[in-house]
Amino acid sequence: MAVTKELLQMDLYALLGIEEKAADKEVKKAYRQKALSCHPDKNPDNPRAAELFHQLSQALEVLTDAAARAAYDKVRKAKKQAAERTQRLDEKRKKVKLDLEARERQAQAHESEEEEESRSTRTLEQEVAEP
Repeated sequence: MAVTKELLQMDLYALLGIEEKAADKEVKKAYRQKALSCHPDKNPDNPRAAELFHQLSQALEVLTDAAARAAYDKVRKAKKQAAERTQRLDEKRKKVKLDLEARERQAQAHESEEEEESRSTRTLEQEVAEP
């Protein structure tokens, strides 16, 4: 069974409502329960039911085939790790941004102080220069 890109985007365990460590027996039981509620013959008016039933069938195929399940789990784990890395990077970027903004505020405050000092010096020089 070939694992399609569409299947890799879905969380098959959540789709069936089972845990990652679920045995084949549990996978099949969850499939049967979910399939009853969305079987196209029982829901002829709902086009989404046929699509969901097809997804459930594919999930069953992947999760009951040991090689396909191992490949799916490997890809799923890699995606989870990539998401965690991205989150950590986002946290680092946020910290760097906050640090940069704080330094910019400090620099701006320092410039304001220098500007105020310069203005005071000019005012003093003008007062001294006037007879």
